[in-house]
Amino acid sequence: EGDSTTSTAPTPATTTQTFSGTIDQLGSAVHSFTVSATGTVTIGLTSVGPLATMALGVGMGAWDGVNCGTSIAQNENARAGSAALTGTATAGNYCVRVYDSGNIPEGWSVSYTVQVAHP
Repeated sequence: EGDSTTSTAPTPATTTQTFSGTIDQLGSAVHSFTVSATGTVTIGLTSVGPLATMALGVGMGAWDGVNCGTSIAQNENARAGSAALTGTATAGNYCVRVYDSGNIPEGWSVSYTVQVAHP
């Protein structure tokens, strides 16, 4: 008598997605991803070139299938090798936007790789 079982929801597996692209001065690029369950989302640049130390802007917004909506969070000074954004997101469709936050010289094209880890 009095036996009870407690069940806890399994922790959703973390998926890591990698996106790459190139942006010019005042440019931006958008990549969409889907969060399958509420959990931690971490976004970070893994590489920036030709100048590895250049800061870019990284933002996360809601994805409606066409547009990257208003930023939920953003970091104007994201650098390769460290997390740009970390937070909790509910299940849904999101986007990461990589953009020139004022550091790309005229005539330059900057390549980047951004990684998104999410449930």
